[in-house]
Amino acid sequence: MKTRLCLLFATLCLLAAPAFAESATALRGRMEQRLPQIDALKAQEVLGENNRGLLEERKSGTPGASTIVSDENRDRGAVYALLAAQTGATPESVARARAKQIAANSRPGVWVQDESGQWIRK
Repeated sequence: MKTRLCLLFATLCLLAAPAFAESATALRGRMEQRLPQIDALKAQEVLGENNRGLLEERKSGTPGASTIVSDENRDRGAVYALLAAQTGATPESVARARAKQIAANSRPGVWVQDESGQWIRK
């Protein structure tokens, strides 16, 4: 997962204008810090990856999970917006493409949402 995150941000850094460099670096740092928590919550089946490139809480009541989800989704949205601005795509199309990559690269047992909105365990 960390390799995929690095690849996403490498692409972002290559495409981003200099004005976005500090923002992209800050986003990457925050997302890398959260990754171990996200992976642990996915392994516990608390979190899943939806078909819009965002995390979703699948089991409520886990302390801190809602905050992690909202923080991660905020940063993912910013990444998608930056990539969309650089490529001429929409943030939604970037997010949906990323959702497919995330689902394909997720570990077995992780909850992912297919294109029709159905949740499946990979």
